[in-house]
Amino acid sequence: MFACAAYKLNTGFTESVKKEIRDNVIRMRNHACLGLWCGNNEIESMWEGWNVPSDPEARADYVRLFEEIIPEELKKYDPETFYWPSSPSSGGNRFKGSECFKGSSDNNRGDQHFWAVWHGFAPLEEFRKYDFPFCSEYGFESIPSMKTIASFAGKKDLNLTSPVMEAHQKCVLGNEKLLFYIAQMCRCPKSFEETVYAAQLVQAESIRLNAEHLRRKRGRCMGSLYWQLNDSNPVISWSAVDYFGRPKALYYASKRFYAPLLISCLEEDTKDVQLHITNDTAETKEGTVLWQLRKNDGTTVKQGEYGFKAEPLSAQKILSLDLSGELSRERYKRSCFLEYSAVIGGKTASRGCTIFVRPKSFTFLNPELSLAIEETQSEFILQIKSRNFAKGVLLDLRDGDCMFDDNFFDICGRHTVTVDKSSLTKPFTARMLKSKLTVMSCYDLQ
Repeated sequence: MFACAAYKLNTGFTESVKKEIRDNVIRMRNHACLGLWCGNNEIESMWEGWNVPSDPEARADYVRLFEEIIPEELKKYDPETFYWPSSPSSGGNRFKGSECFKGSSDNNRGDQHFWAVWHGFAPLEEFRKYDFPFCSEYGFESIPSMKTIASFAGKKDLNLTSPVMEAHQKCVLGNEKLLFYIAQMCRCPKSFEETVYAAQLVQAESIRLNAEHLRRKRGRCMGSLYWQLNDSNPVISWSAVDYFGRPKALYYASKRFYAPLLISCLEEDTKDVQLHITNDTAETKEGTVLWQLRKNDGTTVKQGEYGFKAEPLSAQKILSLDLSGELSRERYKRSCFLEYSAVIGGKTASRGCTIFVRPKSFTFLNPELSLAIEETQSEFILQIKSRNFAKGVLLDLRDGDCMFDDNFFDICGRHTVTVDKSSLTKPFTARMLKSKLTVMSCYDLQ
């Protein structure tokens, strides 16, 4: 309802707000997923950090609206749900006196929006410098799938700086930022299709870095929300799912890094490569961490396992690995990866894969991917095999759409992906499905 602007109060406007509060609260108050009511987006921080001219009357109206009128109305219709005056906020301004509208983005209080990565051109690793109590907004753009682009662009428009593509980019310097970050992470794409693929990979990697970092800080940080889930039109944006419902790499990465039990890696120092377990369930989880340092051809250099016990609602470092000997030379860093998983009751609860250089510097061998499809009454089961390590494996259909249960995954050996038949936009046999499938990985960007 309220975002990024000052609202001056009068009797008519105030009564209109009260009616809208009543309507929306009654409509949504019984949703199980409702965590809190937030008064506005970024208005509190606007007064402090956006070089907005001082306006004592408007500031007083702000406090009156968001810290008196709205919470008073909420008490009438939903007294049980917590209210937060703004996002980001350190708790409001009503009782701050001379400190009013100061510290709205205090890294030690309340929630924060973090845009140094993306808007500020900071490297992706910048996320790891901050331990926010709650990071309620951060994001990174990517390009929708080629099939979505075909809905608004012809072949002559398939260039990121073409008038059509720029018309479908609403962020200032958005396409320039995309190219900047693609160049940081990947080798220069050789085609527009590769540009789309690379942009989605970099977006997923950016959000993964922050989400996993903050989950490792559980206790200090109690959550994060990335911007954004979906789109209101076919466009280049921050979304994980595009306008037509086609998932991007970020969608699949989110399923992994927001899993209730997560294993994650902190790889900045090869003398101290850390494996962490975050358990956001209400149950104690016991199992085994399996890890392997492997070469790009799949050869195992070093491996081990370690039992763990993760208490409910906890995060802990499980292992610290000294891989400095194995990764002592740059060429080893460029050709080795760490594979790790948390296994509980014989089943993999979470898995991950880490390389020690950016993808553009890694020596990818031809993965020689092969595919076999088995059909059951309700689904297709895809068995993917790779001879060598493959990162960011993308499965897609040239004609039609479907929902893969996993995609943009790392593989060195075997991986199983299923397709629910009900998700297919047109009927396929196993043979037809295989003939329409396309496969891409980071090897194709070399």
